Amino acid sequence: MQTPCQTVICFCVAGLLFGSLTAEARDAASEQLNDSSLRQELIELQKAFVNAQERGDAEYVKKAVAEDFVAIETNGSTSERSEFVRVERPEQPGPSPILYDFNIIQLDEDCAVLTYRAVFRASQLERYQHVSDTWVKEDGEWKLKFQQSTINLWSAHDLD
Repeated sequence: MQTPCQTVICFCVAGLLFGSLTAEARDAASEQLNDSSLRQELIELQKAFVNAQERGDAEYVKKAVAEDFVAIETNGSTSERSEFVRVERPEQPGPSPILYDFNIIQLDEDCAVLTYRAVFRASQLERYQHVSDTWVKEDGEWKLKFQQSTINLWSAHDLD
């Protein structure tokens, strides 16, 4: 039989354990919400960026690309910011690219790698690609720091 003091101690310990579990659950839910909102923010940012490239919005592209940007093109060559931000308005808009299968790896609070698959319907040879973009926050704004594009194995380059 427990004394009244032991009963009170048991209730206190149970309350502390329940309180700490609840705090851990709240932290996990908050972290999930933050991850979800970051995911949505980066996906929307990526879509807006590709859209700006497609419509020839050079100002948007210049603002979104970091000064020390580097890209690895589908053919393996590298390009720097000055080459990458050369965006020209198309005379006649082509079909919009399809972006899908997004994955995000958050490296820290201000840096994430976003990978996705894309169908660039206006391009015959480089139509199907897997793209990895590294976004960093500089002065409170997301900037594209690195991009690597790889042609999918079943793309037009594999047809002989």
